Amino acid sequence: MRTRNRMWVAAIACAVLLGGCAMETKEQARQRLQAGGGKTGEAAAPASTTAGAAQNGAGKLTAVQFYVPSEKENSLSVIDVPTGQVVGKVQLQEAPSTVVFSSTMREAYAANMNSSTVSIINTQTLKVEKEVAVGPMPHGMALSADNKTLYVAAVADQFVYIVDTKEGNEAGTIDLGTGAKTNYLVLFGDRLYVSDHENDKVYVVDVKTKRTVLTIPTGKTPRAIRVSDDGKKLYVPTAGEGALETYDTADGKPLGRISVTPGATDVVVSEDGTTAVVTSMEGSAVTFVDLQAGKPVETVTDLPGARHIEYNRQQTKAYVTLSGSNEVVSIDTSTKRVVDRIQVGATPHGIRIKALPGIGGSC
Repeated sequence: MRTRNRMWVAAIACAVLLGGCAMETKEQARQRLQAGGGKTGEAAAPASTTAGAAQNGAGKLTAVQFYVPSEKENSLSVIDVPTGQVVGKVQLQEAPSTVVFSSTMREAYAANMNSSTVSIINTQTLKVEKEVAVGPMPHGMALSADNKTLYVAAVADQFVYIVDTKEGNEAGTIDLGTGAKTNYLVLFGDRLYVSDHENDKVYVVDVKTKRTVLTIPTGKTPRAIRVSDDGKKLYVPTAGEGALETYDTADGKPLGRISVTPGATDVVVSEDGTTAVVTSMEGSAVTFVDLQAGKPVETVTDLPGARHIEYNRQQTKAYVTLSGSNEVVSIDTSTKRVVDRIQVGATPHGIRIKALPGIGGSC
């Protein structure tokens, strides 16, 4: 019996090494999915019931993938992380920009700028289940932890639009004031952070009262903002300053500014808080930043229209959309070199990883 057990352990270990991703048992996955719930709190079906439902297995629930909207092709590419191949496509409305996932990864939400809608996507069938009308030019989005409320920034006006994901309709707005412009969003607890790229501000909103509780003046043209894992720091790439700015979320006071390439667009921060990687769309570059030393350490150039960025699960690679070359590049975070180029739709915009906790941990 012990010999047989050792053989099973060896077989599983081999599968992990060959597959390149961490694994969990089917029973563990079933229990976790049931505990987390399916769509809007309903019990989720086991992954095996939906595997293979979409083209090339792209709809498999446990697959680790990136979703990349294409502005010019009005579509979304699904990239398989272990192989670096495009394994599926979703047709969307006009000029999709960004995408977010529910915590169960069973739904994705894509903002369509020119059609002023949000597409609700079934990630197993790769089909759009509903279009929700919101404000003009929806862009950044943030989803509540219970998956029930989607907050949508509309670049062309002063409101954040609230979508009830269960009903699939607009359920109100948050007014940021006359002249305000909304761009990118981050939700941390009950606080919603909204960048205003035209007025050089970040608004901090209490989502319970729907009121602005703090306004943080920033450098010129703040773009895709991030909050640290502990919620204490706000990271703001400012395109007009060519900088990564950091603010205290408690009082909005500046904590530092690090020069990067002009046109700073998006940022990811390592789990230990020591390193940041900043994209620069106009500068066509990516800058690695030492946050402890407060300085850039290396810049990767010749990345046309380097726009948005996401880490893989282990943060060994950073994936960047290149709106100028219709590619997603993979950059090794240790060597700081491009290791892969993936052709996607024309003018790729945002990028977001789809990965369930405990699955694909080494991808």
